[in-house]
Amino acid sequence: MDEKVEILLFEDNPGDAGLIEEMLEEFADFQYEFKTVQTLNEGLSFLKDNRFDIILSDLGLPDSDGIDTFLEIHARNSRIPIIILTGMNDEKIGVEAVKKGAQDYLVKGQVDGRLLKRSIQYSIERKKAEERVQNLANIVESSNDAIVTRSLDGFITSWNLGAEQIYGYLAEEILGKPASVLMPSVLENESQKLTEMIKQGEKIHQYETSRLRKDGTIIDVSMTLSPVFDISGELMAISVIARDITESKKAEEMLHDSEERYRIVTEQTGQLIYEHDIEENKIYWAGTIEEITGYTQEELLNTGIELWINNVHPEDQKKVWNQKITGCGHDVKNTENKRNFHLEYRFRRKDGEYIHVEDHGICLQKGNYRTNKVLGIMKDITERKRIEEELRKSEERFRLALRGSSIVMFSQDLELRYTWVYNPAPGFKIEDVLGKRDYEIYQPEDAELFTSIKRQVLTSDTGRRDEVVTHRPASAGGNMVHDMTTEPLHDSIGNIIGVICVAMDITEKKEAENFLKKIEEARKKEIHHRIKNNLQVISSLLDLQAEKFAVNEVYDTSKVLAAFRDSQNRVISMALIHEELYGSKEISTLNFATYLQKLTEELFRCYNVGASEVKMVLEIEENIFFDMDTAVPLGMIVNELVSNSLKHAFPDGRTGEIKIKLSREINEKSEDGGIEDSNEACKSTSYILVVSDNGVGIPESINLEDTDTLGLQLVTILVDQLDGELELNRNSSTKFTIKITVADNK
Repeated sequence: MDEKVEILLFEDNPGDAGLIEEMLEEFADFQYEFKTVQTLNEGLSFLKDNRFDIILSDLGLPDSDGIDTFLEIHARNSRIPIIILTGMNDEKIGVEAVKKGAQDYLVKGQVDGRLLKRSIQYSIERKKAEERVQNLANIVESSNDAIVTRSLDGFITSWNLGAEQIYGYLAEEILGKPASVLMPSVLENESQKLTEMIKQGEKIHQYETSRLRKDGTIIDVSMTLSPVFDISGELMAISVIARDITESKKAEEMLHDSEERYRIVTEQTGQLIYEHDIEENKIYWAGTIEEITGYTQEELLNTGIELWINNVHPEDQKKVWNQKITGCGHDVKNTENKRNFHLEYRFRRKDGEYIHVEDHGICLQKGNYRTNKVLGIMKDITERKRIEEELRKSEERFRLALRGSSIVMFSQDLELRYTWVYNPAPGFKIEDVLGKRDYEIYQPEDAELFTSIKRQVLTSDTGRRDEVVTHRPASAGGNMVHDMTTEPLHDSIGNIIGVICVAMDITEKKEAENFLKKIEEARKKEIHHRIKNNLQVISSLLDLQAEKFAVNEVYDTSKVLAAFRDSQNRVISMALIHEELYGSKEISTLNFATYLQKLTEELFRCYNVGASEVKMVLEIEENIFFDMDTAVPLGMIVNELVSNSLKHAFPDGRTGEIKIKLSREINEKSEDGGIEDSNEACKSTSYILVVSDNGVGIPESINLEDTDTLGLQLVTILVDQLDGELELNRNSSTKFTIKITVADNK
């Protein structure tokens, strides 16, 4: 033995272990490495991590005894030869161990160094021989070919699984039977002729003939017959390896019979066929030769592989050569005795133009497994490649358009397994989704909803659109909301093969909607709060009005009605403010110009002023917005002044004009009244409201500082409430000027 032998000894007696080691040192004529363990468990653990060529084992160990010691070691290390060391009284156990798989046993006290050396060498070599025999047996048994042995007088003596598959007989049905049961009647003398050829020393390889299956079917087989000799070199049997070539023979016959039909078909379909005879290095062409290659049939007649391969585009030559030429030439054994290939490459026509061709071929093999012919069909696919390239560019544009978007696209098969995913949602990877169902990806409640939607689409063959929520923990980004459209997916003939879905992430949109909803609710609460406050104001005004009449014992009906009308107008002025506020996009500000337009129209309607009597002129700057604290009192001021003009300025049907003018000036004041700081400057706007008429005018007896008129009292009070300034001019007409300052909201 040339290699170092790794030896492991199971022995708890140090004296016996030392004796074994001394014998090896004295008599071993080979290199070795010797290790000793004292218990079974220690040795088994040692064997897990180390390689040994042979094991020597005593049967009596501290943690194991008798034949069980061997069985435990052998069960876990069946490929390592084991030599049993027994005492005189354990010799029967040693024999039993050999029967159960040990290579040898040695009796302590009777063994010497030479015997030990010989036993080790013998055990290792016999174990190797056993493995070789077993490997050969496994190969024979697992082969798809029929491997049969028959005696010289024609009886079957061995039969593998391949023979069962090819001939249909089980081993117990055929062993001991004459081989003639496999022979068709027309070949009854063939077996004897083949036997005589083997006896004369002839070799029979890839002999093609026919055989009879158990079910009566005649099959074509290719057989190799080999002699089997006994130990003395005498011929004792014949080994037959047979392969079923029925299908390949049929294919060859069909190919041969239909060759002309194929030639005609290829010419009509714009294809050409070729036959490459590798042994003769000639290619035969038929079909649309000139249309595809530009060469005439005469120019290509009997050309070799060189012309063809030289016309393949340089960048494609290596790929084509490896797959079509080298690959077909390999010694590849397969049950069909042929190999198919499919290639796409660029081919140079006679005029120098390169076209794209599709090449389907088959490599036909002879009995020695070497390819001798290549048959194929070539087709010009240049137009198809152009369309594919345009489609690729279109898909790339599509991908670029969707890249970075919140749109997710995917398809699922009939079992709702994901087959394609594009632009997955955050937190998902394509490789983690493909091949899985919703239940393997989402939480149970989400998976149940998603699956029910898709099953309904599969059942109804009708698409649908849903808003779905994917529940996720905050650590994964929180819940996501998608607008998902699910459509049935069909194959080319209209059969449903799954679903395709397009989902748009609308999480932010839904959050914005919810936020706006909350704002709207807050806005309504604010309006209701303002209404409550203004109703309190109305109640106070009614109390003031009631006090006017409380001092009188007799009531003037017209004055009472006028008082009710004034109160009604005041309520209307507030109601219009709330109407404008409710329709506004802002929570607490309204466009005062629009409000004044509606207020004056309502006042004119209330006092029944005709179009030909009094005109209203509004000169209001655009985009003047006031909050409720400014709009309500300012609106009531306008209401009182305009109402007063409508009631008193134009008696007896006189005509005239009422004018309302609202303008503004911007002032900047420093908070400390000193040098202005651009970061600290407080901006405010001064507004000038002028209400005037060209009627009969206000009597000189009316003093704004001390008046018993409720309307003018309200005006004075409201101007003070706004920290404003009020001025009355009686020169050519009645003109009220109110100046207020409003802080700008930032």
